[in-house]
Amino acid sequence: MRWVIIILLSLFLILGLGGCWDRRELNDITFVAGMAIEKGKTANYEITLEVINASQLNPKTAQGNTPTVSFSLEGDTISEIDDKMNIGLTRQLDFSHTRTIVIDEALAREGVGPFLQYIERSAEFRNDFHLLIAKDVKAKEIIKTLYPVQLVPSMKLDVQLKSLAEEWGGYPEVRFIEFTSNIASDGRQPVAAVVSIEGDPSKGETVQNNQKASLEANVVVDGLAIFDEDKLIGMLSIEEARNYVWTQDIQKTTVIADCNPDQFFSVRIFNSHTEIKASYQGEQPVILIKLVLEGELQSTQCAKDETSKIKTFEKYEKILAEEIPRMITTTIGKVQEQYGVDIFGFGEEMERQQYKKFKSVKSKWNDEFKRAKIDVEAKVFIRRDGIRNESFIQELGK
Repeated sequence: MRWVIIILLSLFLILGLGGCWDRRELNDITFVAGMAIEKGKTANYEITLEVINASQLNPKTAQGNTPTVSFSLEGDTISEIDDKMNIGLTRQLDFSHTRTIVIDEALAREGVGPFLQYIERSAEFRNDFHLLIAKDVKAKEIIKTLYPVQLVPSMKLDVQLKSLAEEWGGYPEVRFIEFTSNIASDGRQPVAAVVSIEGDPSKGETVQNNQKASLEANVVVDGLAIFDEDKLIGMLSIEEARNYVWTQDIQKTTVIADCNPDQFFSVRIFNSHTEIKASYQGEQPVILIKLVLEGELQSTQCAKDETSKIKTFEKYEKILAEEIPRMITTTIGKVQEQYGVDIFGFGEEMERQQYKKFKSVKSKWNDEFKRAKIDVEAKVFIRRDGIRNESFIQELGK
C-alpha cells in the first residue's frame, strides 16, 4: 500500500512539472495582423507584414504613434522571407491572428499556388483569414491605409467584409480554406474579394499630433476576383459580386427596381433561400436556380402606389420576381462567355444530383458549364411596409 501511495505522489509531481513545450511569452512576440505579397524587384517575392503596435491601442499607454508597423523584405520563397523578417522587426512573429493576406494583381495572374502552399502547410497560420486581391494599387498600400475607427487596417478589413456580407451581400465570405479547397474541386473554381483604395494612398499612412488618419484614403471592397485554378483571369464589379452571392444563398440585402419610368422603390430582403437543381436535357446541362425571398418595403417614389393596398405589394413582388432573375442570369452569362469557368459550384451540384453523368464529364466540366442552360426563378414576398402603412409621399401625390 505504501508503494502505491509513493507511486501516485510521484505521478502528481511529474504532472505538475509539465508545461507547453512551444510556449512563448507575450513580451517576446509580435502579432501579425496582415500580409501583402507582391512581385519582388530583385527576387521572386516582396512580403510586407503589418504588425500590431499594442501600446498604441491602449488608451493608457498610447502616445499618438502609429498603431501598426509595416516592414517589407524580398526573397525567393515565402518561408525564407518570414524567417528572415527579424532583420527589421524586433520580436518573434506570431501569425495566429492574421486576418488578411493581400495579393498583388500582377502576381495573382501568374498564379498563387507556388506561395500559398507554404501558408497551407504552416502550423503558424490559421485557415480562416481573408484572401484579397489588390486592384489598381500595390498590395502593401492596402495594409498600410489607416482608418479612424478601426486602428489596425487588417482588422478594419475583417470587420468591413463581415458587415458587407451580412448587410448587403456583396462578399461571399470566402476564407483561405474555401479558396484552397475550390482550387482542388472538380466542380467549382475559386473566387476572392477585390479591394482598392479611394483617394490618395500616400495620405492614408500617417498619424500626426495624436490625430488619427482622415478619410483622404480609404480601402473599399471593389468586386470579385475570378480564378482558373490558381490563376487570376478576371474580375466582376461589386454589383455583379452580389449577383454571384444570390446563387450561394444571400443573407440580407436591399434591392431597388422601377415602379414607374425614372421612379424607384426599394425592398429590404431579410430572409432568403436558394435551391439549385442540376440535370441534363439530352446532352445539354441544365441549371435551375430557385429563390424564395421575404422582405419589407423600405421606400417608394411612386406616389400613386398606395402602400395600404395589397395590389401595390403584389405589383412590387411581380417586378422583383422578374428583375432579380434578370440580374443573376446576366452575371452568369457574362462569366460563361468571357471567362468560361464555373465559379458558382454548379458542377458540385451536378456531382451530388447526377453523379454518374458528372463523372463522365468532370474532366471537361468548364466546357460543359460554358454551354449550360441557366434558368433563374424567384418568388418574392413583401411582408410589411416598415412601421407605417402610408408615407407622407402618398399625401403629396393626392
